[in-house]
Amino acid sequence: MFPILFKIGNFTLRTYGVMVALAVVVALIISMKYAEKYKKIDEDTFLNIAIWTIIGGIIGARIFWVLSSPWLSDYLKHPLSILAVWQGGLSFLGMVFGGMIFLLITVKHYKISFLKFLDIGSLGVSIGYGIGKLGCFFNGCCHGVEVVSWWPKAFPFTLVFNNPQSECELLMKPLYPAQLMNSLSGWLTFIVLLWLVKKNKVRYDGHLFFYFAMIFSPMEFFIDYIRYIPTSLAGLTPNQWGAIIMVIIGFIYNYQAKKSSKKEA
Repeated sequence: MFPILFKIGNFTLRTYGVMVALAVVVALIISMKYAEKYKKIDEDTFLNIAIWTIIGGIIGARIFWVLSSPWLSDYLKHPLSILAVWQGGLSFLGMVFGGMIFLLITVKHYKISFLKFLDIGSLGVSIGYGIGKLGCFFNGCCHGVEVVSWWPKAFPFTLVFNNPQSECELLMKPLYPAQLMNSLSGWLTFIVLLWLVKKNKVRYDGHLFFYFAMIFSPMEFFIDYIRYIPTSLAGLTPNQWGAIIMVIIGFIYNYQAKKSSKKEA
């Protein structure tokens, strides 16, 4: 694909980094518009909380990736490489959990409902994921396993990475389009959430996050079966365990939010 956008001297701009940056910007804009219109949160407060949440998300995404990566020993031998997030290697679920931890701390300072901000983040995170995973497609990381013999070998059903500068470990082999399917799951989640908002199906704070967890997590769980992830625990990948935890958290928060909304009614 196109892992490197351009190179000037020793400076290399990878497509992955550009796509991730674009994903963050778009996610911020979408979330901010939703926060102002539906949650009545001013722009300054939103940005202050969002920036810290993003920082926490990036830290969590990288830590989760490094700890679950089959190249953990290489990262430990060269610890500075852990900081090179622009080269690829960010766990989405690690980003969610890391962001949620920082969000919990930050909303307490601003005295704003945690559930309210989970709703705000759901729209931005889903579309940001859809855009960011296109970066993985260009970069070659987060790729699929080899396709079975009867699978159609044409694009976009099958991807073949032949650029040695990519982050793909299975060069010149027909692979399932895991990155494109991941991206599609983000876009589908965003479209459904947006429809729910427009149709006034979001009844209370935390409700949109519940929809996000129920729609997005199952798709990620099943897509991981065709992803190349050597690390597993009890037959499931770290992302699959994360998806299960996300669904459980969604149910817990939704129960608490629904209970609180009934008391206030």
